[in-house]
Amino acid sequence: MPPFPDFSNPTLFPTFASLPLATDDVPPNSPPYNLIGTISENMTLSTSPTFICKDPSNAPFALTLRIPASQVKQGVQGGGYDVSAFKKGFTVVVLNARRSGVSEGKQGFVEVPVGEVKIIPGNVKKLIEIGESRKEVERKRGQVAGKEACQACGTEKEEQKLSRCKGCESFWYCNKECQTLDWNERGHKSACKVYRAVKAIFPEAAG
Repeated sequence: MPPFPDFSNPTLFPTFASLPLATDDVPPNSPPYNLIGTISENMTLSTSPTFICKDPSNAPFALTLRIPASQVKQGVQGGGYDVSAFKKGFTVVVLNARRSGVSEGKQGFVEVPVGEVKIIPGNVKKLIEIGESRKEVERKRGQVAGKEACQACGTEKEEQKLSRCKGCESFWYCNKECQTLDWNERGHKSACKVYRAVKAIFPEAAG
């Protein structure tokens, strides 16, 4: 199974301040990266939806969504675009983001077409914590080939003797009781949604 993305890796997930400028020449074969940020506030004042987010270093930055001119509703805040998915505490993901509007005394902002922003239902801190816990899971998996551990009770068994979560396909359980316990009392109800979103955005690395 591919590993969960390492959201703490500054090369793959750089801070806002380290992003290239929109005017910079970037080689076409440069490796991809993603800007991630926890939505902290909706600051929309015009027809362009704008959010204040916090990057992995907890530094704030502005993200502006660019709506096609033909879809903008003039005189309507946010241009009439449905931003219900952009909830406070959720994480935005922008592939190969660049900084615009940088000048003396101004840090600039990130502007991106609406369809190019992905959303993960959890904050950046949670993503980093999940990544760390998955590293430990992978470490243990390497010690006992062919076996998995029940997420609820920790019992190790061969994969075929455990049930896999059908939602995220990332956790195993001894039985229905263990799965229910993990879902209701150990936080998998919310984590499952995070895993599914991450898998959709990073299919090559979402174990």
